[in-house]
Amino acid sequence: MRRGVKRLCIAALAAALAALSGCAESIYDNYRDVGSLQIVQAIGIDGEPGALTLSAATGADASGRPPLRLKCEAASLDEAMLRLESMAGAGELFFAGTGAVVLGPTAAESAAQWLDALTRSKVFRLDTGVYVLKNAAASELLCGKNAPEDVFASLEALSRRLRRTGPAPAASGDALARGLIESGAALAAAVELSDGEPQPAGFAVLASDGLAGYLEGGAASGAGLLLSGAQGEYLTLDGVTLELMSAGASSKPEGGTVCVEVCVKAGMVEAPAGSSLGSDAAWEELEGRLASVIRGRVEAALGASARMDADFLALGRRFEALFPGEAAGFSPARALYEVTAAAEIVNAREYADSPYGGKP
Repeated sequence: MRRGVKRLCIAALAAALAALSGCAESIYDNYRDVGSLQIVQAIGIDGEPGALTLSAATGADASGRPPLRLKCEAASLDEAMLRLESMAGAGELFFAGTGAVVLGPTAAESAAQWLDALTRSKVFRLDTGVYVLKNAAASELLCGKNAPEDVFASLEALSRRLRRTGPAPAASGDALARGLIESGAALAAAVELSDGEPQPAGFAVLASDGLAGYLEGGAASGAGLLLSGAQGEYLTLDGVTLELMSAGASSKPEGGTVCVEVCVKAGMVEAPAGSSLGSDAAWEELEGRLASVIRGRVEAALGASARMDADFLALGRRFEALFPGEAAGFSPARALYEVTAAAEIVNAREYADSPYGGKP
């Protein structure tokens, strides 16, 4: 009896080892020599599903190979990637390293389909940043005559700038896809080409049925503040320079009105000589002017949401979770908004006592 059990155990162990050896074979089948890889750092998509142009850019690597700039036309994303691989020559394109996706103006019209393809792909990461290029095809940024030598480095520098000074960090493909599914709209970082380099240009408003439009200036700043808080932006009011340090916002439906409250904190950076900042009244006046600017920005963002009838601020989803009895049938186009804003300059007293506090 014991021998039978022992034989059974040995047979089970042999089967397990055979299964493990099979796994080992699959691992080695997927092995790629790092030295042969050309790591794609950014891709650009132009056109529409069924007729797209895919461009790709690699970065410099330790082997000394020059960066690749490739583009092709195809009927699908997978087909385009295979074509680019055949054009790459020596080595193999590695798309799993892609850190940025750029949608051209025509591709942005079909953003929902492209985001669905990217997030369902087994190749691309879900956290890959997505940008919409407003004034040129995506291939111009990646493969154009004046394209940056290292496209991804330029986009990464832009991403750090957006995180540091706003209007908001660049959203990932996964976040944008979820926004479209849950709210019917989402904000992607918009960029423009200037002398071949990408520059921030507010937001592209992506909707389930296409590109709803763009947010610029105060509307973009207001939307960024509501979604991500203050981003370290510098504001100059009557010669006085302030840095936005933090922000908080709340919203609540009350009857047919959406009440939005915003509070920001800022720090004094610089004031011209002769500024009258030596009294509480002067500081309160400055805080009032700052609050007025912030209120105007938030109203501009809400107004754009109403005009486009696009809930890119995800208010409907928020109201359904927090105020289910009052959220039924919420529509940005039909809502009435009431915005209040408050501002505090946190280093007012310290700055007033400084020899650089604006005294003549």
